[in-house]
Amino acid sequence: MTDPSQNANQTNVFRSADWYDRSINWSARLGRELPVLMDVFGPPGRGGLVDAGCGTGRQARALSERGYRVVGADASEDMLAVARCPAHSASPPVEFVLTPFAAMYETLGGGFDGVYCLGNSLAAAGTRDEVGEAVAQFARCLRPGGRLFIQVLNFAAMRLESPCVRGPRVSVVDEREYVSVRQYHFLESHVEVTNVTLWQDHGWQKRIGGGRLYPVELDELRTFCEEAGVHIDQTWGNYSRETFDRGSSMDLLIAATRA
Repeated sequence: MTDPSQNANQTNVFRSADWYDRSINWSARLGRELPVLMDVFGPPGRGGLVDAGCGTGRQARALSERGYRVVGADASEDMLAVARCPAHSASPPVEFVLTPFAAMYETLGGGFDGVYCLGNSLAAAGTRDEVGEAVAQFARCLRPGGRLFIQVLNFAAMRLESPCVRGPRVSVVDEREYVSVRQYHFLESHVEVTNVTLWQDHGWQKRIGGGRLYPVELDELRTFCEEAGVHIDQTWGNYSRETFDRGSSMDLLIAATRA
C-alpha cells in the first residue's frame, strides 16, 4: 500500500484501499460477520458465493478458508489490487473480478448458492435506480433457492440525528493506530459522507475523504427484492440478530431467498 499521508484530501472513501483497511478493526468485524454468513448460507455448496462489493477481499478469503468457493466482485481496481496481493492469498484461492453492480450477472453468470453485500456497499451504488438494479443483478446471479444477504446502515434512524456522526473507529496497521470518524449529511436525494482519519507520525496527521450514498431503507429493499423475485425471510438490526427497529437500530440486515 502507499503512504496514507500522500494525496490527502483527495480520497474517495469508497474506492481507496489505503483508507479502507486503515479504518476497520478486521478481527472484530470478521468475528461479527462470519458466524452470521455461515448460518445464512449453510454448509459450502457447489454453486459458491459472490462477495458483491468485496473491497480488499477480507470476508471472501475468510470464507474460502472455511471451505466455500467465493468470487469477489468490486468496481475499484485499487481495492482488487490489494485483494489479489500474493501475501493475502487464501486456500483455496479466491477469484477477484472487476465489475460494477450493474454488470454482475453479465460478468459472473448465474447459479450461485449465495450473494452477500456488506459494509453498506449497496448504498454506495449512488441512486435509487442503481440500488434497485444492483438487487436485481444479485438475484439473477442466484440459483433458485439461493440466498441473498445485505447489510446497510439504518438510514431511517440516522436522519433524526443532527449532526449525524459515526465513530470513532480504531484500527492498528503496521503497529500504528488510526482513528476514523464519519459525518453523514442528508440531502433530498442522497447522503454526503465525510470521513476523517487521524494518526500520529511526527505530530498528528489527517486524511479526509468524501463520498455519496443512497439512503436505502427497508420498505424500498422489500420492493426491490419482490421485483427481483427474492423473498426477505429475516430482518435484523445488528449481527447479534436482534429484531430490527426502524427508530433505534444501528444497522439493517436482511436475509432473503430467490423463489
